[in-house]
Amino acid sequence: MNYAVQSTETEAERALREHFDAIASELPGADDAAFAKLRSDAMARFAKLGLPHRRIEEWKYTDLKAAIKEAYPPAKDAAEPIDENDIYDVLGRGFDELLCYRIVVADGRLVPELSHIDGLGDRMEIRSLREAVADDDRRAWVVAELEGTLAPDNDPVVALNTALMSDGAVIRVAEGAEINRPIHVVFVTGATEPETVSLRNLIEVGVGARATILETYSTRRTPQVLRNSVTQVRVGAEARLAHIKLQNQAMPARDLATWMVRLHEGAQYRGFQFTIGSALSRNQIYLRFEEPGASAHLAGATMLWDEQHSDTTLYVDHAAPECTSRELFKYVLDDRARGVFQGKVSVKPGAQKTDGKQMAQGLLLGQFAEFDSKPELEIFADDVVCGHGSTSGQIDETQLFYLRARGLPEEVARAFLIQAFIGEALAEVENEEIREALRMMAAAWLSHSRA
Repeated sequence: MNYAVQSTETEAERALREHFDAIASELPGADDAAFAKLRSDAMARFAKLGLPHRRIEEWKYTDLKAAIKEAYPPAKDAAEPIDENDIYDVLGRGFDELLCYRIVVADGRLVPELSHIDGLGDRMEIRSLREAVADDDRRAWVVAELEGTLAPDNDPVVALNTALMSDGAVIRVAEGAEINRPIHVVFVTGATEPETVSLRNLIEVGVGARATILETYSTRRTPQVLRNSVTQVRVGAEARLAHIKLQNQAMPARDLATWMVRLHEGAQYRGFQFTIGSALSRNQIYLRFEEPGASAHLAGATMLWDEQHSDTTLYVDHAAPECTSRELFKYVLDDRARGVFQGKVSVKPGAQKTDGKQMAQGLLLGQFAEFDSKPELEIFADDVVCGHGSTSGQIDETQLFYLRARGLPEEVARAFLIQAFIGEALAEVENEEIREALRMMAAAWLSHSRA
């Protein structure tokens, strides 16, 4: 296909376009005109925009054009398929014994034989994106959801995902349903060769329903992975969703993840992201209050060492009155690691009685660690309560002395203080089993990074 490409197109950008041309006829929805146009239009936008770079304000701290020099080929079925033992290996302590419904997506394709969803009945519909697109009764809904994204047209990462998405999980919780176990969606790479994985997940929680959904992203074999995932969420009136994401990929991997969340009247949403993997990661969150009376709690904990780089960029759109938002993000940075937080809360005209608060904090363990924080408020209404803050620093020597004076070795005392710092964010996870599993993962990170 011919595209109007940027004049400074890199080899990686050119390769991504060529990959799309080579596999477009094999991707889900290729035989549907509306779906095929959605993809080709998205690739045209990406070809025009290219990979984002530091001269773009939203990407000034995370230069993908410089970081991504090579475009790996699109994911395909692994020569050695993922099995049950592989799944338990990638989950780790706490998560391997979690009582939950499980969906496994390996190398960009849902694997039914490793998924366990028996007992849900008609309370929930779970299928792959590929299946949903092939269903005449679902295709129009899928296309409408994909066309109605919250990401702006100039977001090249979402455009690239729309063009290349190979599969993903479609989860629809029925109106009034209460799902008493977490739904654990495990995304794992089992290939032995470098690959690009593009995933698109659609989550819809019906009116008055209750659910907890956990997304886990990990690598099993090759660490040479570029993963681009987009999860679109719609929470119905008076519904409640707890949404957790764990990113624990191997160090050379690059992880690009986007959440787009729409909240209807009286909806309650709690989103939490825990990041310890990948050499480079970018977590984008677009959240919009569509109707009055909704609330959102967004939190995250990021623990990095060596030269890891992780960027959390969020945009909270208060487009309706009487809504509440809270954001709390914590970073622990060792060695030469770099953490980035960019958070913008926008209060639209007419969104009176908005209550929004935001905080980002960085704990610098390494002499050359770096924390870049840019919180923003944009307010066009006059009856609001909004605030934001950001702090960064090293371990408090007074607190360290207090613990050592009571007989604790220095390394143990430091670990206590770091766990206490991260613990405030982990407390935002309401499910006790998931919270404890994350706590164990944080403790394991401390043991590894200080070894």
